[in-house]
Amino acid sequence: FTDITGHWAKDNIFFVVSRGLLNGTSKTTFSPDTGMTRGMFVTALGRLAGINPDSYRTGKFTDVKADADYAPYVNWAASKGIISGTTDTTFAPDSQITREQMAAMMRRYADYRKLTSSTWVDLGSYADASSISSWATESMQWAVASELLYGNNHNQLQPTANATRAQAAAILQRFATKIVK
Repeated sequence: FTDITGHWAKDNIFFVVSRGLLNGTSKTTFSPDTGMTRGMFVTALGRLAGINPDSYRTGKFTDVKADADYAPYVNWAASKGIISGTTDTTFAPDSQITREQMAAMMRRYADYRKLTSSTWVDLGSYADASSISSWATESMQWAVASELLYGNNHNQLQPTANATRAQAAAILQRFATKIVK
């Protein structure tokens, strides 16, 4: 990819692309600093799990079109309790995923694979700890303790910030090498 030369996540991107977890946005670009959508991230989790997409063609979310590339992965993840919707009947697959949403999905995926440890950390030392949504607190504690998610150089976790494709690649690579092994 021509747009990852010198990028901090270059090695993470090579890792996830070489394993088929994520694709480029074109034959020559990855778009590392572009936002990751909820549908794209769940697709990567389904690929990591090695699911058969043909087994999950229908689901409960009215905004997940049956012919969308991400549809079987979203349907699989919903059926396994890895994801929940933005409402009972919608998933918002084209919306940007936040860092705390990513942490929650990763934790539920780890639970599904029976890989979750009971390691938790207190996030009170992060400048923006109070901005973590109550539903995501335990997942963020787990993700930081598991070294999947790091704070920035301003001591912030940025839980409600949209995650970039590079950040998603880094978290997926860390999960595959630190947790799945």
